Amino acid sequence: MPGDRIAIGIIRKAHGVRGEASVEAWSDSPERFTDLRDVSLVSPDDQTRDASIESVRIHAGRALVKFAGIDSPEDVRSVQNWTVEIPASEARALEADEYFLHDLIGLTLIDAEGVERGKVAQVEETGGGLLLVVDGPRGRYDVPFAAEICTKVDLDARTIAVNLPEGIEDL
Repeated sequence: MPGDRIAIGIIRKAHGVRGEASVEAWSDSPERFTDLRDVSLVSPDDQTRDASIESVRIHAGRALVKFAGIDSPEDVRSVQNWTVEIPASEARALEADEYFLHDLIGLTLIDAEGVERGKVAQVEETGGGLLLVVDGPRGRYDVPFAAEICTKVDLDARTIAVNLPEGIEDL
């Protein structure tokens, strides 16, 4: 069941000729994969395949992962752009003011006057940091996930208190 899993990375491409996959880590470090054995591979259309990790090595900021039964570049291409997921129960403990990206989706942005400014539709990782893609009353817009803008995240209330820069909804 999708809600019981957390995506920790995405298979980007084959590496070499022996079936290693270059995996972009969605966790704090690609070394996270060295602690894993059994994972689920999930396609963009939610097909699921159980997989075992045989080996991991870190190269150029990515995890090069060898999955059991995936033995060639062609095999890797068959799971390209699939996410690597683990049971939510195996997620690492978070520090205060840390959030899993998927927990932010669906939260309502509320400004200082108590006005709802939209809901988070997705979270994008960019070179400049995280962007919340928000479905607002006047359309979709992006909000940097920065402490000076997103002043308080309340997962229980499903809200993010925001101090939005003027005109951000019009960009």
